Amino acid sequence: MKFRKYNKKDRIEVKDIFRQYWTDDEFLNELAGELDSKYCKFYITEENNEVVGIVGLRKAPAHFGNYTDTKNPAELYIIASKYKNKGIGNLLGQKIIAEAKKLKFTEILCYSPETHKNSWKFYENLGFIKHGIIKDPNDEYPGILWKKIIKFR
Repeated sequence: MKFRKYNKKDRIEVKDIFRQYWTDDEFLNELAGELDSKYCKFYITEENNEVVGIVGLRKAPAHFGNYTDTKNPAELYIIASKYKNKGIGNLLGQKIIAEAKKLKFTEILCYSPETHKNSWKFYENLGFIKHGIIKDPNDEYPGILWKKIIKFR
């Protein structure tokens, strides 16, 4: 599998992957809008010239400020793969952690709503620690905030 930066030609395939996980049109439009934003960095994984996964990272938004432990936190904004149980998500997770380190982020935070409980073990396997239950500031929906401190040697 090849890991590379997202570019606009990937847009249709990426939007199809998003639709596998989210049905809320408002959120899907938000995601699509972020794809070309200068604030998010997106990377894709492809196999045989097919986009099979996407991951996005951005500077942690202000509403995470009360939960950070370091000076330069990032948010794991999105991670999604076209096929489940093929190791794509794990590869994306490992790669985005490495990218966050290259970008000098000092920790990664990730909000995962209760509707995505099936992904919580995935975050644990990537080394994220469950910080606790918080409410999404946009819709007040409860979920888990996950954290991973990035160690520099």
